Amino acid sequence: MISSRPQRRRLSASSKAMDHLFIFAVTASLVVFPIASAFPDGEPVLVGANSIITQNNASSPRALDPYLQRFVEETSWYNDLVLGPLIPSHIRLKIPHTAETWLRNYLAGLLIYFTTGGLWCFYIYYWKRHIYFPKGGVPSKEPILLQIWVSMKGMPLYVSLPTLSEYMIERGWTRCYLSISEVGIFNYVLLTALYLMLVEFGIYWMHRGLHDIKPLYKWLHATHHIYNKENTLSPFAGLAFNPIDGILQASPHVIFIFIVPTHFFTHELSLFVESVWTTNIHDCIHGKVWPIMGAGYHTIHHTTYRHNYGHYTIWMDWMFGTLRDPLESQKVKSS
Repeated sequence: MISSRPQRRRLSASSKAMDHLFIFAVTASLVVFPIASAFPDGEPVLVGANSIITQNNASSPRALDPYLQRFVEETSWYNDLVLGPLIPSHIRLKIPHTAETWLRNYLAGLLIYFTTGGLWCFYIYYWKRHIYFPKGGVPSKEPILLQIWVSMKGMPLYVSLPTLSEYMIERGWTRCYLSISEVGIFNYVLLTALYLMLVEFGIYWMHRGLHDIKPLYKWLHATHHIYNKENTLSPFAGLAFNPIDGILQASPHVIFIFIVPTHFFTHELSLFVESVWTTNIHDCIHGKVWPIMGAGYHTIHHTTYRHNYGHYTIWMDWMFGTLRDPLESQKVKSS
């Protein structure tokens, strides 16, 4: 039986290291993309400006709760990894913790967006162009530059969602927990599967609602659907949204941490994978990996507007009657 709040006990050094290693291994095997990060073998070591994080948070109510304080220590460590080499410690001392978190998410968002989008464009449009686009159809520079411009205008607001998520977690408003050992590996797997299933459900209906509710489509989602042909879609279109639209579609990742006990780092990683996945599903290349809702399915969504609202899998579209298979569509066209 799982209690509403996991037992609060001090994490051992090996427990935290094993949590991170376990989740990295599972993510790498399921998402099939390399993640190269190193985690320390013990509790987060606060360096640089955040080595005196308690001075910046001494008056905060969360500092009175040792368990919640460890969430602050965890996010402070993330901030150190990104901001430590870039901002002198005497300047960081003057920046509030939440503002540091936003800045870290912003810089990480830029890095993820341009690294994944740039490398993928280089791979499919130049290195393997003769395989993926032997008959042409590579998007021109104009739509790609427009996609980058729209994405950059939205990025400051996009990263506000994970920043808000961390703020609420640090204050104990959610059901997030720190260590897999608090619930056990079996319950961790079940709870994570439930969390991801609900996220998939939520994204499906949020996305479908943005199409079915005409004012929402006109004022929000239409910005993304100006890219409605294969030669106008590119990996850089993954974040080319009206910012409110992008936040709404990602919001299920945050909503369900209030309902399902969710491992904190897994929740963080799910938001990271979300930003990478959007790159993949806009390259117009059908991966043919069942039941993944890959680019072949999502290209149909951009050309018909009425199918394939799902995100990671085809299950929601199959359940609610909006699925269209790319191979069947090709057969209809050829006939």
